[in-house]
This record gives sequence, C-alpha cells and structure tokens, in this order.
Amino acid sequence: MSETRLWQFLEEHPKQNAPWCEWQDEFGGWDSFNGFERKFLQLTDQRASAVNCRTECGQGCPRKVVEHAADDIAAVCPEQEEKPYRLNKRDVLVYTLNRSAFHKSICTGLGITRNENTLDGIPGVFRLGDYTPTAGFNFPVYLTFKNDPDELLESVRNVSLLGQAPYALIISTRKQLTPRTEDLLGRSGSICIVLSEEFSIQANGSLKALRSATDVFATFQADVPEPDSGGMVHFDTPAGINWSGITIKFIDGHTVSIRTTKSHGQYNYTQMGMANTRNGNPTIPWELFRAFADSRGQIDWQSQHASFKVKDQKPRLSKKLREFFRLEDDPIEYLKEEGCYRCLFTIKPEGDDDSTYINEDALYE
Repeated sequence: MSETRLWQFLEEHPKQNAPWCEWQDEFGGWDSFNGFERKFLQLTDQRASAVNCRTECGQGCPRKVVEHAADDIAAVCPEQEEKPYRLNKRDVLVYTLNRSAFHKSICTGLGITRNENTLDGIPGVFRLGDYTPTAGFNFPVYLTFKNDPDELLESVRNVSLLGQAPYALIISTRKQLTPRTEDLLGRSGSICIVLSEEFSIQANGSLKALRSATDVFATFQADVPEPDSGGMVHFDTPAGINWSGITIKFIDGHTVSIRTTKSHGQYNYTQMGMANTRNGNPTIPWELFRAFADSRGQIDWQSQHASFKVKDQKPRLSKKLREFFRLEDDPIEYLKEEGCYRCLFTIKPEGDDDSTYINEDALYE
C-alpha cells in the first residue's frame, strides 16, 4: 500500500517536496522508504512554516510551525482547538525529489536515451529524452506530475503544439487522466505511460520496470520500418476512410503532416517509402508529391510543374501512396477533358493557411 501511496504523494505535491515530518508520517513504517530516500530525495535550504496536522479533528487545516528555540519547535493549531505537539529539528526541513536521479532511473528502466531539459511556457513538464527503437526514429518522452485533470489536459495540448508527435507522456497515476486527454493523445499517435503501473519499488528503494521497453512503446513500433522495406512505414488509416478524408500538408521539404478526422501524424520521405536506397535522398515520386502540393493537388498544362514526365511519374507516386496508406483505389485521377491530374486527397504546400487544414467533408464508405 505504501508504494501506491508514494505515487499519489508525488502527484499531490506540485513540486514533489514536503517537510521531513510529512514524508515520515506517510512512509516511516515502509521498509523500502529508507532506500528510496537515499536514492531519490535531497535536502533543500527551505524550512517549513506549516505542516500537515496529525490530529484527527476533522478540520484538515495545517499546523503553524513555531520555533521558540533551536531545540524547542512546536506545531500549533491555528484554531487553538488542539494542544501543540513537538517537532524535532529535522521534521521542519524540506526534502524534495532528486529529479536528476529519479529521471535517470526511469530512463534506464524504459530504455530512453536521456537528454533532459525543461520546456519554456509549459510549467511542470520535463523532457526526459527520446525512445529510439532504431537509428533515425526518435520519439520524445516527457514527464509531469499534474494534480488536476484540466491542467494535465492543457499540458498535453501545449506539448502537442510543439509539433514533435508522436510522443510519450509519463504521469504518476491515472487519477487525473480523462477520456478527453486520452483522445487528444491518441489523435497524434502519442501514448501515456503510468509510473504506478510500469514500475515497482524494490526493497532497497530502487525502481524496477515491470515490462520491456518494446512492450511499453509497442504503439510506436508501427512507425518503425520493417527490414528490407526501404524505410517505409504505414499510416494508421482509420477503417472506412477513403482518399477524400485525408489531408496532407508539407511542413518542410522533407516532412509532411497528415490528418484524417480520427488520426494524425508526421512523416518524412523515407517513412513514406520515397528515399533513394543508394544515397538516401528524396526520389522522383517525392518531387512530384511536392509539385502536387505547390499546385494544391492539381497539375495541368497551365501549372508551373506541367511536363510530359508527369504521365510516367504519376503511377510510381500512386503506388507508394497506396502502400503507405494501405488503400486500394488510385489516389490521383486523370481528367481527360480538362487535361489534368488531380489528387483525390487534400494537399497543401509549406506555409499555406491552416484554417481549412482538416477536411471536414471527409467521405466514408
């Protein structure tokens, strides 16, 4: 029970710190706590001005710390309804989670390449590093201890806006995780990792992962290319959707953002199977793909990209897109009367207006 309570305690304290007497009141009788303290707690230069009340009076208000002398410290009831009780010198010292040691242990347990930093404008969220199942495929991993469901949702929104999806967000317990937050994570292919479910605390206070990194990050494996695939992965195309329900926008010359009404992801030309196997550069189908974006999905003889070569290049691009999205129909049609090739999906160039980015008129079979 003390182990479960520890994950809750960390979540309940915004800075993961508390006076020593509160750590002791919660975990003093737990055998593993001595080891946990040595490994993961550190003394601060702060002294508590108030402590949680040990009296079961029903009020629940904190006690004021009154220091009459170095060896005469009392916890005083602010309502004067209960007698003061003594505290020792260590009781009022504030101990906090040693983030460096704690984060390192999590990264070791989950196979995360450690690269820690805080996030400007996203308080209480830490970047631990990346999960890298194979070279060139990095999935950012973040950690937070939010104790309010709305704050957790806001943090997920802000992290998602960084444009690094899919990513993994580590939280202490499921208490603040709402269906709305889970849905927001799922839209970008991101995942939530719960410490209380993925780690146990050993007798010596150390953290032990309960599952392998491959199992914990199984969702990301779909984004990792199979051997001999040329680097291609597959988009998680929702069941029943067709080409008209897909919107693609170039982020830069090598990367696109893809959305449907139910899924979203970012992919580079290698992941879409359009990298030269000899030198790794973009292939001709990728260049045609960019040309369609510049022309907003339609190339005719008035287009700057008009060329007799389009006729030969288009089947190669269509094949790659069918494989990537796992859709059987041709994604690019030829309109004979108009003399043009037209994408059946929405495609936009880098820097284009996002106001109509998601195709709200997506058609389902």
